[in-house]
Amino acid sequence: MRHKPKSYFVRHRGSQPIDELLASANPVLPAALESTELAAALDRLGERIVARRQTPGVRHGRRLATAVTFAAVALVVAAVAAGAMVTTHTGFFPKVAGTENDTSEFLRTDAPDFPPLVRKLVRDIPFPPGYSRQAYISRYLNAPTMKPDANGVPNTVQAAGIKGTIGFFSLCAWRGYWLKAHASSDASAQAVGASGLLQVASSEAVKKSDTWWPKYVALARNEARGDASWPPDLQRWYAVNCTGLADLGSPK
Repeated sequence: MRHKPKSYFVRHRGSQPIDELLASANPVLPAALESTELAAALDRLGERIVARRQTPGVRHGRRLATAVTFAAVALVVAAVAAGAMVTTHTGFFPKVAGTENDTSEFLRTDAPDFPPLVRKLVRDIPFPPGYSRQAYISRYLNAPTMKPDANGVPNTVQAAGIKGTIGFFSLCAWRGYWLKAHASSDASAQAVGASGLLQVASSEAVKKSDTWWPKYVALARNEARGDASWPPDLQRWYAVNCTGLADLGSPK
């Protein structure tokens, strides 16, 4: 049985009201048109146009110059606006929490400032000694669900979903770490592994996103006693869900 956290706090594509869709489809944000960068660029463009010597009596030349001017203005606006409009912060906060979301902001996953935000949100989620947190973050960021769909529609998530997913990865890493320590009869490493699993299993990041958290806590308590047995359903959970994750960030 494949088990994943109950809620990933992912905004399903196509579920936005029409006014939100129209707003998100606007290629130029109002703030972009009011930016100092755009004003400066247009000023420089105007100076170049005024500096051009115009040839009297050549009407089609003036028309061409006018057309080029408008085209140049359009390119400046598009360039400045494009750089300003793609951000992970959508500004959309649900008014009511549901089974698949809370009331925090929806975050656009294809924006350039999304990866730094992810790293910031999960920096306190522990991983086993020597394991690379970044390896798990990269796995998350490169998942197909984090990319725009075939129609170019971006995906959105919420902070709780980000923390819950990385927390889930951490559970797999800690269980794998403990199993290795147990197999080698390393009591010290087993104690570290059991403590780490308990810390993550009982964290708000996991509790908020995964209804199985009490089972993970029970597993950690078994580990603390040196007991490798599995609470109900968890052996299958580990085999199906943690394949490729338990050792993903381990020292090579």
